[in-house]
Amino acid sequence: MSTAAAALEAAPAPAATTRWPAILAVGFAQLVVAGGMSSLAVGLPPIRTEFAVTEAATAWVLLAYALPMGAVAIAAGRLADRADLRAVAVFSMGALMIGSVGAALAPTFPLLLAARALGGLLGGLLFGMTGRIIVTSAAAHQRGRAMSVIALLMTIGGMGMVGAGGFIIAAFDWRGLFWVFAALSAVAVAGLALTVPSNGTGLPRPDRALLVDTATSGGAIAAFLLAFEYLDSAPWISLAAFGSSVALAAVWIRQPSSGPTVALVRSPVIAGALLSLTLLSAVTGLLNFSIPFLMTDVQQVRPELVSTVMLTFIGGVGLMTPLAGWLADRFGPGRVSLAGAGLVVAAIAPLLFVDASTGLVDLGARIAVLGLAFGVFNTPMNTQLLASAPPEQSGTAGAFMATTRTIGTSLGPVVAALMWGLGTTPVDGYRLSAWTIAGILLLGAALQATTKPWKTPPSA
Repeated sequence: MSTAAAALEAAPAPAATTRWPAILAVGFAQLVVAGGMSSLAVGLPPIRTEFAVTEAATAWVLLAYALPMGAVAIAAGRLADRADLRAVAVFSMGALMIGSVGAALAPTFPLLLAARALGGLLGGLLFGMTGRIIVTSAAAHQRGRAMSVIALLMTIGGMGMVGAGGFIIAAFDWRGLFWVFAALSAVAVAGLALTVPSNGTGLPRPDRALLVDTATSGGAIAAFLLAFEYLDSAPWISLAAFGSSVALAAVWIRQPSSGPTVALVRSPVIAGALLSLTLLSAVTGLLNFSIPFLMTDVQQVRPELVSTVMLTFIGGVGLMTPLAGWLADRFGPGRVSLAGAGLVVAAIAPLLFVDASTGLVDLGARIAVLGLAFGVFNTPMNTQLLASAPPEQSGTAGAFMATTRTIGTSLGPVVAALMWGLGTTPVDGYRLSAWTIAGILLLGAALQATTKPWKTPPSA
């Protein structure tokens, strides 16, 4: 019997009872992984000054982390379906800890980028394995609540850590931020080692199929994300990256080992849910580009107030996420996510008519309502994707979930920026970008309806 087959047979079965310590440990680890991306945004100016590089070069401090993380997700998800979850999760967070230490000690800018790439590549393994860990750690009738815990902690890490990063850099410097993440990674390693289920096989040996899978699927995703980054500033680079992505994806699809994964993604329910998640994640175009630029360029709001107003979205998501998890377990994740998608479309309507006269309290209230609506959609949608996949492919489904969300959050700001540039005035640019994002969200909600979740009974 091959090592892969033995690992598959020994893989932990879906949980009959929920291991809440494992769910909390994975959620905390996800907080660290997500925070390692977002919090560094406030550290780019001092990094630029210390290493005497350009603003464009500092963007690679973020890209060197994000691109490898997106590239490894699908391969990691397929690995999760047959690997020792505990061993790989501990290895992943241990690598992120080493990458954080290397970044804190980096004497040159290229070495800083190399340390970030290491942390993104190996730390990103955890993103691709989370779906499988949830299936093996949470009982079916409590997966919505388990997912809500992880989603809430990821939200805190992805957006809430931006403010914390500013305080840390103010108290120490940008290197101090990496030392903090190294310490948090060490805590995550201990938590994962103590709580995540194991099949006793240890770390798998990378074989040819896994390496080819990582190079082709990962290269396609990385090139696709890179195409978004250069779409406005260097369209020829963007076009070349997109062409490379298509070619690598074609090679990946033709691999014999990709057959089960391709069949999973072609399932109407899975395909509709993934496309819906991608499009509804484009709401970041409004949150990360259009509204901040409107507040800064039109309303002349100070940066700290911009951040404060935008945090109302996090507050809305945070308040609704636990309730959405319970609703998903009670009424079925597909039904709740469809209702959430409709609420997101309705909640964006008040933001379409924002202008220079809109007060900060009024604007914050509208953003908070959008956060509440998105909180109803997000966790149940993720739970629906895991519930729609066969148990032996839950890791793969979770990996596609993470990948499509990453693509959607990258697509949104790019589309918003392009539409903003077509406006004759800043307010016109805001309105055009906001209406375009609203159209994308409406299409995403319609795609969610094509999965017909009302025909799927809730968990027993």
